Amino acid sequence: MDQPSDRNRHPCPALKHLRVATAELHERLERRMDALARLSEDTSRADLVRRYAALHIPAETALGPTLDPVADLDFESRRRGQHWRDHDAVETPAFPSPESRAEALGMLYVLEGSTLGGRVILRELAGRGVDTGSLAFLDPYGKQAGDRWRGFIAVLDREIGDDAVRLEQAGKGARRAFRHAEAILCGGPV
Repeated sequence: MDQPSDRNRHPCPALKHLRVATAELHERLERRMDALARLSEDTSRADLVRRYAALHIPAETALGPTLDPVADLDFESRRRGQHWRDHDAVETPAFPSPESRAEALGMLYVLEGSTLGGRVILRELAGRGVDTGSLAFLDPYGKQAGDRWRGFIAVLDREIGDDAVRLEQAGKGARRAFRHAEAILCGGPV
């Protein structure tokens, strides 16, 4: 049986697979989006906030039917749509529909991972003196972020583990989600 320290050094196979499967897409999205620059400027902040809403609100709708019943995930509490008061006015392109639970979990990996990146972005913005009051959606879990991430990883490990078919489905979902996120966050008018 793995000891906790062993699990920290060797994360679940699904997490390792997803990191490798999406590394290039993840780096490209971060480079193209340049969230720090865009959120630092009043002129570009509102557009990027609308784009975040256009990503997350449809994602919750698309993933809910598949992920709501997953034990210990508590997908309902992971929804961020409530952070955008004017979301009815935002054009919301359809989020890709998952073909399996593993694919949906791969898609959620992208969204949940963004909560960790959001914390880093908020700290950097605060250090630059930027008002972050309208950016709470970047850190929806606050001090519970680490616990929420570990809870997600436990579900990922249980639901996907090292099953080759599920790993491939999860990787496919994560890649689809990253491509969609890039189109929404970096693409044309939303």
